[in-house]
Amino acid sequence: MKQSIYIHIDTTSNIVMTRGLQAADFHTGIVHPPKNLLLLNPASTYGDYEAHTGLKIVRGVDAVEQYAQIVAKQRLGEENKWIDFSDLSMLRELSPLEISELLYFGHTRTHLRSPFFYKLQNNFVYFDLPQRISRIYYRYLDEFYRVLAGKIKRQTLENLNDKRSFFKRPLSIADLPLEVIKQIHDYTKEGIVLSFDQATKDTHEFHLPLYLTDQEFASSKEVPLERYVGELSYHINSKNWSLTLADSRVAFI
Repeated sequence: MKQSIYIHIDTTSNIVMTRGLQAADFHTGIVHPPKNLLLLNPASTYGDYEAHTGLKIVRGVDAVEQYAQIVAKQRLGEENKWIDFSDLSMLRELSPLEISELLYFGHTRTHLRSPFFYKLQNNFVYFDLPQRISRIYYRYLDEFYRVLAGKIKRQTLENLNDKRSFFKRPLSIADLPLEVIKQIHDYTKEGIVLSFDQATKDTHEFHLPLYLTDQEFASSKEVPLERYVGELSYHINSKNWSLTLADSRVAFI
């Protein structure tokens, strides 16, 4: 299924708003998975009750992975919103004011002060929103670009092998280098769509057009063509990626 990807990044707080990236893409793509989760839904039926915060927690990498699988299979049955934390003893050192900030954060999806708490040592704050939009705080934006690069690779591979003859071996493709995809960073500050709906391919190349947009167009296929800013291409024979931007900058690896 073709699914265009919308991205908007607020670099002040490292908030990444996306449409077309799912929880499974996030958990597959990040390099440093959370050790523990503090679920920001006070009414959550999942996880273990933690008395100091009055919230539920998911403890341990294995338990977090199980939680991620449940979310990916859409079996959670409640809103998926959480903040990771490093150590339970430090979680229990949170002050009443810090706990109230977390409750406000979970309710409004907006931080009062820093979204990254010293006592939690969190790397992420994760919110799934309506219309398949995600709002995620990343301590390190490179983690987001790894998630994005993996998603682009998977969708490109699916596109290239779509309707391929049964008698032909399925294509494999190279990883999308972060140095290439990070070249779109300046455009993400306004909002950008990677339009798989308008992608083209032939026997030698796959071309993915990029458009500036805003959240108004995030869920629409009717992206204004006059806001075209370039294209990301995969070259099948040489097995490499290139990015050509409208301002004539080119990244090629």
